[in-house]
Amino acid sequence: MDDRHPCFLALDYGTGGGKCAIFDAGGRCLAVVREPWSYDDVALGAEAMGRGYAFDPNAFWAALARCTRAALAQAAVDPAAIAGVSTTAQRLGTVFLDAKGREVFAGPNMDGRGFAGALDVMGRLGMDDGVRITGHWPPFVSSLARLLSYRADPDAPAVAKVLTLNDWLTYRLAGEIVAEPSNACESFFLDVAQRQWSARILEVFEIAPTLLPTVVEPATQVGTVTVLAAEQTGLRAGTPVYAGGGDTQCALLGSDVVEPGDAGAVLGTTTPVMAASAEPVLDDTGRLWTGCHVIPGRWTLESNAGETGTAYEWLLGILGLDGDIGFTAAEKAIAACARQPTETFSIAGPQIWDVMNFRPNQALGFVFPYPPFTKRPVRGDFLAAFLLNVTCAIRANLEQIEARRGRPVDRLTLSGGMTRSAFLLRAIAGVIRRPLHVSEDPNATALGAAVLAAAGHGTYPSIAAAAAAMVHKRPLETGEVNAAWDEYYARWRRLYESVRDLLC
Repeated sequence: MDDRHPCFLALDYGTGGGKCAIFDAGGRCLAVVREPWSYDDVALGAEAMGRGYAFDPNAFWAALARCTRAALAQAAVDPAAIAGVSTTAQRLGTVFLDAKGREVFAGPNMDGRGFAGALDVMGRLGMDDGVRITGHWPPFVSSLARLLSYRADPDAPAVAKVLTLNDWLTYRLAGEIVAEPSNACESFFLDVAQRQWSARILEVFEIAPTLLPTVVEPATQVGTVTVLAAEQTGLRAGTPVYAGGGDTQCALLGSDVVEPGDAGAVLGTTTPVMAASAEPVLDDTGRLWTGCHVIPGRWTLESNAGETGTAYEWLLGILGLDGDIGFTAAEKAIAACARQPTETFSIAGPQIWDVMNFRPNQALGFVFPYPPFTKRPVRGDFLAAFLLNVTCAIRANLEQIEARRGRPVDRLTLSGGMTRSAFLLRAIAGVIRRPLHVSEDPNATALGAAVLAAAGHGTYPSIAAAAAAMVHKRPLETGEVNAAWDEYYARWRRLYESVRDLLC
């Protein structure tokens, strides 16, 4: 292997599919291959909340292995040139292993099978201690809730280890069972300030410490690619494997959101909004979440704009604008509108995050003037209104973070697939008048995992130095002071509050 020109490979477990991406030491993406996947429905009792979902571990791993082989071929990279591999995955997913290392439970983040266990946690621990220890509330889709529900079934196979999804990928690659804090902090087992398992929680819920893996920091080498994994993926056996991180924290790293006061909005399936801090900043109300960054000595404070990418795809599909061609047509339709911001408003999908007052049946819709004998809204107005809906939700969630921090964020970096929209960026510049940057690589999550591998390999002296060298972003000019944007935001907030309870 030529260490003068190393390459780094990231495996990314996403909500709707698996991905393999390869980057060089300068952060240039050499290849990215994705396969979609879907989940199995699990029947739940009448008293459960939501729906149960499961996935076939062998099938999902096989998809990622195919992606890896295809990415190596696409990049025309000799497997020996891969200097390190790391992993990233959606947060709040869980895998249980038995004593022989076989998966006996596998659930993604929207799996509702832990509802009974969550009620147990809420009753025995309480919000004050829950937030103080874990930085999170409520515990509905946590690994702890799922474990408590699982072990209530006397016929369920015994659990030997509890893994998050990126740690499960590491296990499949290297055969090593470890945990890292950025995703473990979502499990409800972790003391978020100490970045280690909470002895109090283990005691209260009678959890054997042996069920939880050793916690290591991201970028730590945890093993090497096994012979079996090499046969499956096309990687070279013995390739170093480094601990990865949760998808949003990796996306922050892949956007160079590293220093305290920096913030990032990851505009993907959903749009989490996070600010980095040098210490855990807790929200006693439980509304915001505190987590561990993938960088040692860094934490995150999170709000979330909810469904954005999926809701926009839904709207484009209704309007007959599917796929990349439809996305481009939508941009043209928006640009043809004479008045921007539009007088049409959308309350559909994006939200002001408040997990303590979750609305499963929140009203969705569009509001617009319909004057007789004058110009009425056209398709572009509805599309623009939805993207402004996303923009206003980001601002509202950012304001929640700033209110808890007691000061504005220093910089907001945007990443994710929705940043392809020129109108959305212009709207963000108009509505969110703070220092703004845009990540130039749409695969910020995978890039963040590759940054961890590069730092672990020693190509760069630290994770922050690797991010500074590998992440490329551009400034987004802040919009001129324009009362129309502020008025639009104020009216959107009033509309949001007035309709959110209509169907509850």
